[in-house]
Amino acid sequence: MDRPFDIPDSTDWLTSSLPGVAPLESALRCQICKDFFNNPVITSCSHTFCSLCIRRCLSSEGKCPACRATDQLLKLRRNWAVQEILESFQNARPNILALARQAQTTTLSTDKTKEEEDTEMSHPATKKRRLNQSDDAQPEMRRTRSQGRQLERQPMLVGPESIDDSKDEDYMPDDGLVPCPMCNRRMKEAAVFNHLDNCKGSIEENALNPHTSYLRQPQHSFRSSQNKSPAKPLERLPTMNYSLIKDNMLRKKLKELGIPDWGPRAILQRRHTEWMNLWNANCDAKVPKTKDELRRDLDVWERTQGGAAPQPGSSSGPNAVMAKTFDAAAWSANHDDDFKRLIENARKKKDMRKIQTQDKEEENDNSTSQQDDNAALNNANGENHTLPTGEQPMGNGVIAEPSPQPYTPLNDTW
Repeated sequence: MDRPFDIPDSTDWLTSSLPGVAPLESALRCQICKDFFNNPVITSCSHTFCSLCIRRCLSSEGKCPACRATDQLLKLRRNWAVQEILESFQNARPNILALARQAQTTTLSTDKTKEEEDTEMSHPATKKRRLNQSDDAQPEMRRTRSQGRQLERQPMLVGPESIDDSKDEDYMPDDGLVPCPMCNRRMKEAAVFNHLDNCKGSIEENALNPHTSYLRQPQHSFRSSQNKSPAKPLERLPTMNYSLIKDNMLRKKLKELGIPDWGPRAILQRRHTEWMNLWNANCDAKVPKTKDELRRDLDVWERTQGGAAPQPGSSSGPNAVMAKTFDAAAWSANHDDDFKRLIENARKKKDMRKIQTQDKEEENDNSTSQQDDNAALNNANGENHTLPTGEQPMGNGVIAEPSPQPYTPLNDTW
């Protein structure tokens, strides 16, 4: 059972026997929509894109999406070489991919058979009956002389003889008459000029004379081809400076183009820009679409990104902030609560960081003070190597006070 959404991609070649075709196919795909080029055009910086894709990018940003160089819509040119290469590749892609996958499967099967043969050679089996000739093919029967004579006596079948009557159309009866150039009626050569004054070239006479009707057919076809005027090429829509156009004039312009004229000014500008991109991209097409098909494409855009989108307005979409028509005041009003919540969270994090830094500083101060005390005690112990009588050092390095001596009164020997 085939997959319901099997979209062709350049990675299809990686699992086949021709993985080198993958970069070729990726080079024939647009860098914006990742699909095959649709009416490819080349920019002034020598990059190729779909006509509609690059027109949308330049109308919104004015830069090439590949090298970010400034470019204009007027500088886009049709890339016919890429179009011809793409059509040839698309026509040959299914067959080449099928052959590449088939070759891959055959190589895998041959590898398996080789492995099986190696295993059989390493482990010989018992004798088996050979039935290849009896099952697959029958032995050729030997022909006797009598059978050969019977075949020679059989009459050969002769097919119906075909006669080429393609030259019958040039048949001209040899009766000494000349056809009229208007109605193809045959008459004497002297009576042709008098007949032309009154001849109206009726079609009924041509039907009555089938041998001469061929003379009138090329004339009708030639006249019809002359009457048909060549199709006029589509004229491109020029870009508009919306800052110089009022709302009423913009609505009137949209109405003249046959597209909807409802909605605020931002929607009107975006709708006109999209219609201009669709129309000018259609001018680049080899087989242009009709105006009704372009209206259907605009309706799809209207329901997905325009005024009828689920989130109407210019603030819809992740990249709406980068648009030229971005309304900062409306955006801030709609997301004011989010901003306040973010500010509160930032302040809380800032206070927590202050507390953490203070705790660390106190710990550092305590550790430094203890180190200073220990250093002072060590210095004191190093200077007093001999203790006075009655003083004994303690275990922790602290000098103990001298023990009180018993009082003995002195005798006066005067």
